[in-house]
Amino acid sequence: MEFRTKLVTRRRNKRAYVAYAGLVITASSLLLVFVPSWNDYIPYVFGCGIAVVVVGALIARGDVRNYGLSTEELVVSPEGITVGAVHYPMRLIKLMNFNVEAYNGLYVNDGAMVSGSKSDGMTNDLTFESGSGRVSVGFYLDSPQHVQQLGVVFDAFYRARIAFIERNRGRQTYMFQILSERELEEFKRKYGYA
Repeated sequence: MEFRTKLVTRRRNKRAYVAYAGLVITASSLLLVFVPSWNDYIPYVFGCGIAVVVVGALIARGDVRNYGLSTEELVVSPEGITVGAVHYPMRLIKLMNFNVEAYNGLYVNDGAMVSGSKSDGMTNDLTFESGSGRVSVGFYLDSPQHVQQLGVVFDAFYRARIAFIERNRGRQTYMFQILSERELEEFKRKYGYA
């Protein structure tokens, strides 16, 4: 049993730099508040920044993200973790930490937008330490079924008592759920930790 997915990597869409420059111009309009003689120019600088953001987004064809899917894969199993071409045996892995945020298409409301939005499935990450140092990678979740495949591996980790932590937005979870004290005790009994 294994979980297999694409890695998420940082990438540079050079066309998006125009939109980023617009954000800087817009933010700099706020600094003009502290220069009393330039207060009349604040709306113009702000408007110019917004216009540059819109033009930059059009030039970038709407893709202003600074990350994307890699051709390399992440493979997680009770035997070890493979990142691209490098395999890390489980016996050498310490401090394994999965941050499982969302799969592609999941509606999320993280407070950044009033109405929320649909996730692109690329905000999940895995960190661990190995003999070669600290490894940190982003990974893609395609669908609820893909999350279930990861859950099967988590179940195997718990049953084999492989040390790891799973999280969602910084809060520790157990099989993707935040548990009450009573539920946590039941969870520990189920997997033989109690």
